[in-house]
Amino acid sequence: MRHGGESALLLSAAVFGVSATLSVYALRTVRPADLLAVEISGAAAILLVTAVARRRLHGRGAWRQMLVGILVPGLAFLFGDLGLARTSASSGSLLLAAEPLLSVLLAMVVLGERLSRRAVGALALGLAGGALVALEPGAPTGGGTTLGNVLVLLAVVASALFLIATRRFNDAGDALNESAWQTVGGALSVTPFVAAAWSTGGTRLDTAGTAGWIACVAVVLCGAVGGVLFNRGIARVPAVRAGLLGNLTPVVGTLTAVAFLGDRPSFRQIAGGAAILAGLALLLHRPTPAEASGPTEPGPERPVQERETSARDVRSRRLASDGEPGSAV
Repeated sequence: MRHGGESALLLSAAVFGVSATLSVYALRTVRPADLLAVEISGAAAILLVTAVARRRLHGRGAWRQMLVGILVPGLAFLFGDLGLARTSASSGSLLLAAEPLLSVLLAMVVLGERLSRRAVGALALGLAGGALVALEPGAPTGGGTTLGNVLVLLAVVASALFLIATRRFNDAGDALNESAWQTVGGALSVTPFVAAAWSTGGTRLDTAGTAGWIACVAVVLCGAVGGVLFNRGIARVPAVRAGLLGNLTPVVGTLTAVAFLGDRPSFRQIAGGAAILAGLALLLHRPTPAEASGPTEPGPERPVQERETSARDVRSRRLASDGEPGSAV
């Protein structure tokens, strides 16, 4: 069951990496409040309708999931959109490399989880890669700002807290139901910000154009799919391991930013991405039975005289048996 959970978390991490790049593209034509309103309300509508149509929406634990949804998608999307509007796609994606470390530390402190030696190695590689890609002097495209980076890091904090909360409160139930209520909670939590932003600065949704709307809709779909995959996986995988699997997000985000937005990563950033992938490979490696059981320890060597005595005893017993009546010749 854990293998299926890991696959779901890896897919979720990849989807959120793509979403970061799509968000930067959408924010070229719309304001952060516009994208925030569209992506959270759109995801909530899709998930609620789907859950109702499949008769999988129920009220048990709804309030708890709505409160958890204040973290993600609520605060994480709010800070993320504000930050990505002020930095480049690759800079924002690479700053997400801080989330696995924070998630692992919180899992150890709050949930009492421990790291295996393999996980320690994976964490070390992930941290080294994250340092290389996130601490590169200057922004890859010249568009990074301190405020934008700080806002992205606040989104990282909200996401790490969300991982711990879902690991503690999700009970391997219905991921679709949990995701639907979480998006409802997130939509309600950001409504005051959206209303205030629209009342003071208006909206640019009416001038976004076809490309802008396609990007916004793609972000909506990424949020809905990524949320369901995450909730499906987090109930089956320890939080420490789930946090380490999240290292895939900045790698996918950077690759998509390079491919579709023309961002130019430096050699250090490429090396950092390779280190992150190496850490993931180490974490996901399945040891063979021989590796899992370890080398067989040889027993203590018996003295030569003891071995000779044992051999003579065996021959004596065989001769005695041959001399008994009824024995086979």
